[in-house]
Amino acid sequence: MTKVSIIIPVYNVEPYIEECLLSVSSQTMTEGVECIIVDDCGKDNSMSIAERFIEEYIGKISFSIIHHGSNRGLSAARNTGIKAAKGEYVYFLDSDDTITADCIQRMYAFIERYGKVDLVQGSFYENDEEKRTQNYILKQEHLTDKKTIKRFLLTFHGYIVAAQSRLIKKDKIISNGLFFREGIIHEDNYWTFFLAKHIDTMCFCSERTYYHRYNPESITGKINKEKESKAYSTILKELSGNIDSFMKGEQKEYILYNYITAIDNGYYHDEEERRTITSIITGMNSRIENLLFSVYSKTSYKATKDKLLHLLIRLYKL
Repeated sequence: MTKVSIIIPVYNVEPYIEECLLSVSSQTMTEGVECIIVDDCGKDNSMSIAERFIEEYIGKISFSIIHHGSNRGLSAARNTGIKAAKGEYVYFLDSDDTITADCIQRMYAFIERYGKVDLVQGSFYENDEEKRTQNYILKQEHLTDKKTIKRFLLTFHGYIVAAQSRLIKKDKIISNGLFFREGIIHEDNYWTFFLAKHIDTMCFCSERTYYHRYNPESITGKINKEKESKAYSTILKELSGNIDSFMKGEQKEYILYNYITAIDNGYYHDEEERRTITSIITGMNSRIENLLFSVYSKTSYKATKDKLLHLLIRLYKL
């Protein structure tokens, strides 16, 4: 039986792909683990390195490669991996990152301890100092209260939103159509919003097992205003149209923070588009919320803006 499918989309990561795959092959848990590499048609030697690595690998992890016919983007590559996965759980690993040798064993131990939870949320590190610490953003190890789970997934304040370092039950993804939104960047912001609607049980691993490398050549390392504008316009429009009644305030807060990111970074083409995405926020707000939002938008003093933002979020959750 395949327990875990590690999905690695590959696109122009020649300097990092071997280290990434080595971190997978070095896992202390190898029984029931497969690794699906999705070739998204880069222009460097990433796939040649990956193919050679697999040919030389000796071990129990089942490695396979799926080739796209053309470059389709990170979301499509992950979706391809999900559809091909044989594991009960899937784990997303970016090809310029690595995981600790005990990552999958440590994450899967929660499933063995508590049963088939929907999600095991892992913790990241970006330097050796962080690696030696535990992440105490959440004190509980096992959660079954949907309110606590949804609040945790949505009120991250920019900290935990990435799809990586999450062990997710594949049936939960398939049965709820939780595939990644293709054609945009910041797909994790979009995906996490919908994921939060369907997670009933989860565990939190405070030990840091995922190394996130800052790669200036990655999607997030490059600023493309056209792609940024399209992404945030799509995210704001589609998320605001899918607010449900359970934990409504947390959903509105999540959308608001995405809006603030777009506005503060100038991720819009012109004033007309700025007004359009602002109208998305005013459209989801109540009258009193919009009065406060209007004052917030017109204020330039940071300390005052922070206080007004805090008040607006408190209103959301009343």
